[in-house]
Amino acid sequence: MNEQYSPNFKHGPNTVCPNCGGFQKVSEPRLYMIRATEETHAGMTLGEWRTCPQCQGDGHTPGLRPPV
Repeated sequence: MNEQYSPNFKHGPNTVCPNCGGFQKVSEPRLYMIRATEETHAGMTLGEWRTCPQCQGDGHTPGLRPPV
């Protein structure tokens, strides 16, 4: 998050997004075949960041939602 960001709280109380935890992005693991050294021939899992589908990148959801 940057200091310029100010969330929009017009519609009453909000809840931190349970999917991204307010980070606004989620990691999507991908399997890549990377040869780090001559002895290593294994794949590595790397995370790619994408916008949270539940809060659409806001970091919060409208209304009060208790954790389930």
